[in-house]
Amino acid sequence: MNKLLSSCIIFTLSLCSTPLFADDDDHDRTICGAVKPLLSVADFNGNGIVDQDDVKLIKSAKKKELYFALYDVDTNGKVDGNDIRIVKEQLGLTSQPIDQQFAFLFNRNKQFQLVEDSREIAAMGYFEVASSLAGHGEHWDDFVDPVTANYLRPNGLNVPKAHDSVSGVFWLADATPVFEFGATDYPTPGGEWEAQRVIAFNGAPPKIFASPHEHWHTHAALCTTVEMGASGPEIILNQHMTFAQCQELPSLVKDPDTGYNHWRNIWMLHAWLFDLNPNGVFGNTHPCVDPDSPSEDMINGDREVPPFFEHH
Repeated sequence: MNKLLSSCIIFTLSLCSTPLFADDDDHDRTICGAVKPLLSVADFNGNGIVDQDDVKLIKSAKKKELYFALYDVDTNGKVDGNDIRIVKEQLGLTSQPIDQQFAFLFNRNKQFQLVEDSREIAAMGYFEVASSLAGHGEHWDDFVDPVTANYLRPNGLNVPKAHDSVSGVFWLADATPVFEFGATDYPTPGGEWEAQRVIAFNGAPPKIFASPHEHWHTHAALCTTVEMGASGPEIILNQHMTFAQCQELPSLVKDPDTGYNHWRNIWMLHAWLFDLNPNGVFGNTHPCVDPDSPSEDMINGDREVPPFFEHH
């Protein structure tokens, strides 16, 4: 499905009006709750030490009136003189490996921080795959097969329904290494697999960051179909659905390799690099992002999460 979706599904993108920026200054960022800076020290270029190059970077952002979460060291929602003062006070301090990873990742993907229009997101090769969910925003995916060890380009983006920014990024890792339906499917309640963990989630999650707080979560038995909506083809997600249930759903697009509706168990990791998150950089959700949207339970339909899908 990945190759076919990326080449033939055209989405009509709509813009909303709810701003994520503070009212008094379009360059400020709304902050909700207690947050920590992205970096433990202001090593913005990731060279291992806070130096004059880091001072130049933050001064340039302030002069251009650009907000970068990486530079918001006092976490007040803006890049200002106080941030510059703190960076100067930290001159000579060394950074941790996770700081250097975040700095490198941010600098490779900082175009996401500057997004103001959904058309810019689409131009980067991402497609909207799920409507707004509370604490997530919309999920946009590039439909490129995930490479767990490569964190330079995220598989997906967390986009508030206003479409005027990107709050975070996420990575996906396939937890169904072999398409053996009998081994990874699960039946209706009362079936023979009910008391067992799904084989695909018996192993450990991926590991790509030098942080003990990296938190991958599971999306079990995720069924993806494509339906024709009012404005064109729409991707529909259903979670905790058996393989048989998934194949009963109509879809405009099938997996080109199997001929089936796309059905997988996946790992997902969020990194909130563009809107500082009180739940932490790797938090599963962000309380500022679309809190009034439906909860993630909607993609479960009326299906309860079977206990054996809980990873141990």
